[in-house]
Amino acid sequence: MKKLVIFDTYPSGQKEIEILNRAIGSFAHPDWDLMIVSHLSIDRETANKVQYTIYDSNNLFLPSHLTPYWWMDHSGFNVKIFNNGHSLAITRNMNTSLHLAKALGYQQFVFTESDVVLHPEDLQKLHGYIDKMVEENKKMVFFKPDEYRDCGSHVYETLLFGGDVNYFLDTFIPPKNIEEWYSMAMGYTLELSIYEKFCNKEDEYVILNDHSSRIFDKSDVNLLRYGLFNCEMVYNETYPDEPALFVTNSLIIDECRFIEVYKNEELIHSVHVCKSGYWFNTFKIDGSTIKVNVFNSDKSYLYFTKTYTLTEDNNFKTKGVIKFN
Repeated sequence: MKKLVIFDTYPSGQKEIEILNRAIGSFAHPDWDLMIVSHLSIDRETANKVQYTIYDSNNLFLPSHLTPYWWMDHSGFNVKIFNNGHSLAITRNMNTSLHLAKALGYQQFVFTESDVVLHPEDLQKLHGYIDKMVEENKKMVFFKPDEYRDCGSHVYETLLFGGDVNYFLDTFIPPKNIEEWYSMAMGYTLELSIYEKFCNKEDEYVILNDHSSRIFDKSDVNLLRYGLFNCEMVYNETYPDEPALFVTNSLIIDECRFIEVYKNEELIHSVHVCKSGYWFNTFKIDGSTIKVNVFNSDKSYLYFTKTYTLTEDNNFKTKGVIKFN
C-alpha cells in the first residue's frame, strides 16, 4: 500500500527552514513517501529531500470574528488580541495535498505540522499505529487528549494525525475559502472542527487518549508553537485616535524577546519582553509609519518585522481592542 507523510509548513525564517529539514529527516522511512505543502516557496535543497512539493501562494486567513483571541484584564485596562486565523490556510493545505495524494494513488497518510521532529523510537510507534489501523480495518489515527477541552468539548489534534486518504476526503472535504468555511459550519478552532466532523464514528479509529507530545516523549513536538507571542497594533476604544501597539509574551518556554520600535525610521523604543510580560505604547494617528522588529533576547535572530501606517482608514479593530479603565 502506498503511504505518504505530508508536512504542512510556512517557512518564514531560517529557524523555521532548519526545523522543517530536521522534521523531514526524522520521518524518512523506506515505506513512506514525503510531501511538503506550503504557502511560501520552498528552497531547492529542501524540496529535493521529498518526493513532492506544493506551493500555494493564496495564504487565506479567517476574519477576526471567526478566530479565538488572547485577552488580559488589568486594573488599568483590558485588552483582547485576535489570534491569526490560520486555520483556513491549514485546511486549504489539507485540501490540496490530500486530493493530490488521492490522485496519485496513496492509500494511507500522515498529516503533520513541520515542527514535529520524531525520535527513531517514536517514528516506529507512529508506524505501529498506522499498521494497527490497517490490520484492524480502522480508518483514522487521532490523538485525543483526555483532559483537554475546547469550548467544553474534546478535540482531535491537528498537529499530527493520520488515516485512510479516501475515508478522510469522503468524511470531510477541507474548506479552501471563506465561503466554504461558512457553509461547512466549522468550529471555533480547527481541532474542534475536526473532532465535530469525525467523532460520531469513533469506533472506526485508533484513538490515543493523550497529547502527541506526551506519547512521543523522546521527540521534539510543536517546536514553533509553545504558547503565544502577540505583537499587534490594536484599536483604542477609550481614545479612538490613539491606537496602541501591544506586545505580550505568553510563551510556555522561558524565552525573552527583544523589541525595536521605529517611527519613520527613527528608533524610539527598545525593550525586552520576557515570559509572562507585556509592553504597550499608544500613538497618535498622524500618518507616520511604525515598524516593529522582534528578535531573540541577544538579537542574533530576527523572528519577524511588522509595519503599521497610522491613518484613519487602518481598521485596527480587526487585530484587537484595548480599553482603559
